[in-house]
Amino acid sequence: MIKSADEYKRWFDAPDSTERVRKLWEPAAVETWLEVIERFPECRAEVAWNREVPLAVLEVLRQDEDENVRWHVRTRATWLGEYPDDGEPWKDDPSTPIQLRLAEDERALLRAGLNEWGGPARCTEEFALAMGFESVADLFANGGRIGDAILAGVPLSRTDWTRALLATEVVFASNVIGSGWDWQTTTGFDDAATLSMLRSLQRRIVTGGVIGEVFGTRPARPQR
Repeated sequence: MIKSADEYKRWFDAPDSTERVRKLWEPAAVETWLEVIERFPECRAEVAWNREVPLAVLEVLRQDEDENVRWHVRTRATWLGEYPDDGEPWKDDPSTPIQLRLAEDERALLRAGLNEWGGPARCTEEFALAMGFESVADLFANGGRIGDAILAGVPLSRTDWTRALLATEVVFASNVIGSGWDWQTTTGFDDAATLSMLRSLQRRIVTGGVIGEVFGTRPARPQR
């Protein structure tokens, strides 16, 4: 059982391990959870994901400014048992602006990823469509808008957040169509730091209800 907010934060900051995961999923007193989310806002999404967190704490987290935190709350069985009409957040209007709690370097990374498509990356019209843009010209125009908004901390739609993440994933990793080998030179982000931040962003950027709904087409599952 988690005994204090400081103990939880130590485990939250610990390197990934089976023991860390196990500890973060342990129960705690209501007062301890409330202290954690008050003192350490960066822990709120992880707290909301814990099945042992009581309803009183989830009710506080439901009002959090971070959509990722609210999303976790709305998919907890404890929450749905009390508020069954507040489930299925992936069905929310994906054009509604949402805010995410990101660090400055994470915001800078997403902006750099969008900017890279202007060089040295070379996008095709088809790939621009696959990433949720109407064309390469739209990628340049809306990519710049999205990147500037992310850096400034302006709320964006789930569609825009998804486009930013996907565009950054591709431009960083691909040497065929993206920046590839040039990434570190042109952005100033080394590969190890970029990959670490991308993994963190992949856990926290809310993309549900976008791919296959707003853009892209998911194939029907084959009949067995």
